[in-house]
Amino acid sequence: MDFGDFFSFDKRLTPQLAKPIYWIGSALIVLTGFWIFIYWGFGSMLSEPLHGIGNMIWAVFFVVSSVLILRVATELTLAVFEIHEKLAAGPTSAAPTSTTTPS
Repeated sequence: MDFGDFFSFDKRLTPQLAKPIYWIGSALIVLTGFWIFIYWGFGSMLSEPLHGIGNMIWAVFFVVSSVLILRVATELTLAVFEIHEKLAAGPTSAAPTSTTTPS
């Protein structure tokens, strides 16, 4: 991306930022899940073992569901920008249309 494009708004910045934001968000989700697994899981395992196991299961569910939700949100964002680019390009003449009526 050219520096002049940055100030002219000719190109979209968000589609290029989507991958890094997705990977940073995924890493933060995994680190948070690991922290929940260790701190809440093993931390409450001493006083209430079943509660600690439940927290460990919840941490795994949190990581899987959060990464999935982040992926869907990222793909929806990219789809919106792709639709915008296709609409901004204008109509295409992929298939010629016939104006004759059958008799």
